[in-house]
This record gives sequence, structure tokens and C-alpha cells, in this order.
Amino acid sequence: MEKILSKEEIADLLSAVRHGDVDIESVGSETGPASQAKRSASAELCNLFKADGPEGWKLKNYDLILDSFARNYALSLSTRFQRSAQIKLEALESMTFAALLQRLSGHGAIGVLQMEPLTGGALLIFDEQLSFSLVEMVLGGTSDNQPLIPSRSMSAIELNVIRDVINSGCPELNKGFLQLQEIKASLVEVVSNLRLLNFVNPEVGVVAARFKVSIDILEGDITLVLPHTALEPLQKKQRVKAVPTSAGQNSKWQSLVFNELDHMDVEIEATLATLSLRVRDILNFQVGDVIDLGCKPDIPLKVMVENRPKFLAMAGVQGGKKAIRIKGRIPMEDR
Repeated sequence: MEKILSKEEIADLLSAVRHGDVDIESVGSETGPASQAKRSASAELCNLFKADGPEGWKLKNYDLILDSFARNYALSLSTRFQRSAQIKLEALESMTFAALLQRLSGHGAIGVLQMEPLTGGALLIFDEQLSFSLVEMVLGGTSDNQPLIPSRSMSAIELNVIRDVINSGCPELNKGFLQLQEIKASLVEVVSNLRLLNFVNPEVGVVAARFKVSIDILEGDITLVLPHTALEPLQKKQRVKAVPTSAGQNSKWQSLVFNELDHMDVEIEATLATLSLRVRDILNFQVGDVIDLGCKPDIPLKVMVENRPKFLAMAGVQGGKKAIRIKGRIPMEDR
């Protein structure tokens, strides 16, 4: 146990250093492996609030989107099978795609989704317990007993049987993401071996959301997988929305806009009427011809500001030049 210096011993030590009685340059100059390790040691930055790598990636309020998807998808399955279905978010993790592959058995059904306008797509993975149970239920089997799960991958016929069940999750994903951005999820294909699927590179980070599914006594897991590249635009969108703007900044900006508007040039045009003619008639015009506009000369003119109708005015003369007198604004519903 190291000895703790008293207040008097510390004062004596500082005094000795100040007067040169202690050679501070020789401190730590001892040799040996221990001293070399001390000299070679360097401090490394450690952020306790955000981990580096895929494990530290996070999308704010993503769990709310997933909870909405779980509720809506459970209702869809209950309506389809006429059985009580419950779906609950169990875990939400960020990892590399290679780490995710090590956790999956590879015997269930995998729906490959396209998530427009998000890039990278998504995966909706049903474990083997749930996949084979759904095949039994779609074919009219009962959910009173747990079905026998074979130790093999699903066949093409079995995948086609539950394809529509997986596809029914796409509209529910659309409803969930609508809180943040409108997307259009669609099922591209259903496969059984994730290792043969060219989804993303193994070192790419993904977000895996695991749901616990219960249909009567049957239970299983669904995993929704999205790569970080697909969710990064949503993350940036959240950052832009989260930037606060003070009332003082708004007031300053409005004042600047109003000052610039005072010096802005706009095009104003007064129109009495418009007329459509054929090119042949225009070429036959002669000096002195009268063109009938189909209106009286004393009707109000329509004043256009930047090609948009804004005011009504009367034609006249001011200082020997043609002029108009503004009579009022054109009602919004008549513009």
C-alpha cells in the first residue's frame, strides 16, 4: 500500500524542488523493461458517450418506427389467419453484416425488400421455427401444437407458400416510416440461404431489429435488417430538423429580406384583353385595320406582376404618357 504524504511533507518536497535540492530531471530515468514501457506509453482518446465502428451507430427514435410496424403487422397477421397474433420488439442492435451472419441459422425464409427512395434495400428474416409454422398455417394446419421443424433449408415450394405473408409486411413498413419519411417498400424475392445472397459486404454496418412473434401458442422471431447507408439520409434529416433557431435570428433574417425587397426590380404589365389569330391573318394586316378585342375600352385592365395577376386598373394619360390607375386587388379565388 502506497504511503500518502502529509501536508507538511508535501510542503518540504516543494521547497526542496524550488531550491534545487531535488534533481527532477533524473526522475523516471531508471532503466529496465518497466521504465521503457512507461516512456513508450501514450494516451489514447476514449469517448465514453459514443463508440466507434458499426456498434456505435444509432438512429434517433428508430424504435418508435419499429413499434408502429410491429403493431400493424400483428394486426395484419391476426386478420389473415383469424388467430391472435402478437409482435413485440425484443432487441435493436448495430453490427457488421458478418457478425449478423454468425447469429443466424440460415434455415428460415428471407424476404429481400426494396425501400424506395432509400438505397441498399432491406431484409425481413423469419427464423426456421416461424417459417415452417407459417407454412403449416397457410396450408390449413392448426396452431394448437408446435410443428416438427426439419433440420434443412426451406424448399422453393415452401418459400412460395409464405411469400404473400412476407409481402404483407411491406405496407406496414410504409406506415411505420411515414413518421419520418414516405417510403415504398416492395418484396423483390424470397430466399432460404442468406450466405449465398449478395446483400452487402461483410464489413458493412447494419441495424438489426429482432421481433418476437406469437400466434396462439406458436412462437418465432423476425429480424428486420437495414444497412447504415440506407438509414444515413434519415439520420441527416433528423439533424437538420433538430437545429434550433432563436426568435432573434428569425427577426434579423426577416429584416434583411424586407430591406432587400425594397430594392428589387419586378416586371409589371397591364393587359386589356388577349386575342388568338392565325398567322395567315396576321400577315394580311394593313395600315388602318381595326382589330376587335371583344371588349369595351372602359373595362378594367388586368395588371400582371411577374406574369401573375394582382390588380385591376383603369387606362388613362398622365403627363402626356399612357398610364394606369390602380382600382383594387384581384380576389384570390379569381387569380
